[in-house]
Order: sequence, then structure tokens, then C-alpha cells
Amino acid sequence: MEDLLRRERLSLVRHLRALDDEDWPRPSLCAGWAVRDVVAHLVTPFVVSLPRMAVSVLRHRGPAGAMDAWARSIAQRPAAELVDLLEANAGSTFHPPRMPLAAPLTDVLVHGVDVRWALQGHPSVDHVDPASVVPALELLTTRKAVGVFLPAGRLDGVRLVADDAAFSWGSGPTISGPALALAAGACGREPAYALLDGEGVGAWRRS
Repeated sequence: MEDLLRRERLSLVRHLRALDDEDWPRPSLCAGWAVRDVVAHLVTPFVVSLPRMAVSVLRHRGPAGAMDAWARSIAQRPAAELVDLLEANAGSTFHPPRMPLAAPLTDVLVHGVDVRWALQGHPSVDHVDPASVVPALELLTTRKAVGVFLPAGRLDGVRLVADDAAFSWGSGPTISGPALALAAGACGREPAYALLDGEGVGAWRRS
């Protein structure tokens, strides 16, 4: 898992270093966040200690508000500094309390999509080894993911089947396609739906 996480972070680092200055303030697929906010979010654990984050969670009445506030604050740093932070901590195994190491892997995979797909204007999965996404899908289909990566009920009554990796889960109308598109679609990234097939996709579109 540690190697997968490091590899995906460094893959995103290479992509970010190729961006132009005008790319950083552009909207990402993560609602309300620009590209620079997304990257700032990914480096927040390396900048903000757990005690400081705990205080912020109390102040903002929940982790969502705290993470948003810190991301917007850290995003004020130069883009090159944000990328350097991500690269320097690519091998970090930090993960939130009571969450597995698959949590930061899921974070970098989904937020990597937020950046890449928003800037290129269409979804693609070529930059990721499908096997690297399986631990993220395994996490997303557990209760631990609810309220953190996806809302309650998001996966109710559907069956997920990756057509490029060894993963299937659930029962009901099928949603099939590339592993990364399944992960991104589960997290509500609408461009992923174009890469997915099955009767269950309609339920995601309507939610």
C-alpha cells in the first residue's frame, strides 16, 4: 500500500509541474475548489498537526468546514511550494485516526481526477494502474467511507464491477467500467459516468 500511495502522489506531482500559471486558479471538479485548493488540501496533513486540526474541527463544527478552511488558507502559498510539499511527503503513511492507509490513497486518486479531468476537459484513466485503485474501491464500499468520501446511501442497491481490475461488490443494477471511473463516480464526479455502463449509472445521475 505504501508503494502505491507514493507512486500516485509522484504521478500527480509530475502532472502538476507541467501546469501553466493560469491553470492553478481554474475550477476543479471538487465543488467550490480551484485546482490550487485541491492541491492545498492534499498537503494539509503535512502542514497542520492533529491537535491544530482538532481545534479547527470544533471551531468549524465538523471536519468538512475545517478542511475547507485550511485548504483555502494553505492555497495562498506559491504553487511551486505546494508541489514541493507533496513531493517531499510522497512516502508519508499518515492517515486520519480510525481510517486505513487506503484513505490517503483514495484522496490522491479522486482529487487527482478533480485536477486532471477539469483541465483536460474529458475523463481518462490512462494515468493510473487499475490495480492501484482496488484498495480505494474496497474502502469506498465500507461504512468508513460514508460522510468522508461519499454520502449515506450512495451505493445502496447497486453492484460495482471493474472491467480492468479484480474488483466487484454489491448487488442490484450493475455499474461497470474502469476502476478509476468507478471510484470517481462513487464520489460524485459526473464526468466519470461517460466511462461507465449498466442500469445502475442512472441512479447515480439522478442522485
